[in-house]
Amino acid sequence: MSDLADLPVSVTEKGWGSLAARGQVTARSLSAQPRPLLGGDFTFPLAVLSRSALTSNIEAMAAWCEQRGVRIAPHGKTYMSPEIAQQQLDSGAWALTVASVSQMQAYYAHGVRRFLVANQLADRAGIAWVAARDDLEVWVNVDSAAGVGFLADELAGSARVVNVFVELGHPGGRTGARSVADAVAVAHAAAARPELRLAGVSGYEGTLGHHGLPEENARVAGWAADLAGLGASLFGNGLLETGYVLTAGGSAFPDVVAATLRERAGAGDPVIVLRSGAYAVHDDGYYASVTPHDRGADGPVLRPALSVWAPVLSRPEAELALLLLGRRDAGFDEGLPVPREVLRRNGERVAVDDLTVTALNDQHGFLRLPAGFELGPGDLVRLGISHPCTTLDKWRVIPVADDEEQVVGLVHTFF
Repeated sequence: MSDLADLPVSVTEKGWGSLAARGQVTARSLSAQPRPLLGGDFTFPLAVLSRSALTSNIEAMAAWCEQRGVRIAPHGKTYMSPEIAQQQLDSGAWALTVASVSQMQAYYAHGVRRFLVANQLADRAGIAWVAARDDLEVWVNVDSAAGVGFLADELAGSARVVNVFVELGHPGGRTGARSVADAVAVAHAAAARPELRLAGVSGYEGTLGHHGLPEENARVAGWAADLAGLGASLFGNGLLETGYVLTAGGSAFPDVVAATLRERAGAGDPVIVLRSGAYAVHDDGYYASVTPHDRGADGPVLRPALSVWAPVLSRPEAELALLLLGRRDAGFDEGLPVPREVLRRNGERVAVDDLTVTALNDQHGFLRLPAGFELGPGDLVRLGISHPCTTLDKWRVIPVADDEEQVVGLVHTFF
């Protein structure tokens, strides 16, 4: 972390060029001498993180999990930021989840040593890298006898024994054995290989629902009950040890997953681990509509921590403005950016709820607005985003601002 704190921001980083050209800028220097976000130091468009919202979200999720007797291994693929990951680990996270060895390597390079890989290890170089590191704690998924055989064969001859979870999926979903019976067969295959240690059961419920609807909650609860039952069965048959891990996703359905796994967990004192990823940054779109608290269920109170400020380029029609905001700057896969505020060039600020982004090109955003609304070139629009994963990956260095809109730090991303 100290290396990142002293890493100078390059003039080539989006939004930072003007400030970086005037002298060295680092996270440490910003902490000592904050810069005004809107005072002329930064160019736009610009993605910005709220320090208070980010901290509040991380602490709220940590407290919520502790109160319910579950652990959190946040999915680092959401943000790929060592600074955010370290803040989560400092708040008690059990481990860091990643999707690939390359993601693990990025975090390992910045001091993280305890990982849950929410996939199988499927390449020789990645397995060899894991096998060669004695200081690495890692758990990985397996969902077939073929996957077990490949991993174990690649480990043969090394001193490394890798912890594996049997992954339970569902028909039409992503990875994972398609039935409990199939998962049991995978467990027996893993237990037969000395290169592997069967350490628990795993799965991902996000493909069972997308809107937080009651029928989706029921599907997720049924699947989670099967997952807990799988763990209990494997423990009862001597394939799992006391304290085995029972882990699921938990971004959109943490309430249902945590409650069901806690209620249905059998003997063996399993450690229940959620792998929620989006909660630290949250959003103004998809996750705001499906996370438990925002739909009136039991969940931590989360706030959107990421905004993108975009300048108005043109007002070519009475009900149309063009923003310097495109697919290079903001995600669009789970909804378009949401206008929240206008800062006019005369300094006037106006909260908005009747402006709509209707489309994004590579570099332009189409903003529909009432014909009489005052907006023109030089004004700025602050937009919330939907689905943080696909906005964060467009920015390598993101300023972190306090509640007075002073930039007091930054985070790096390594997508």
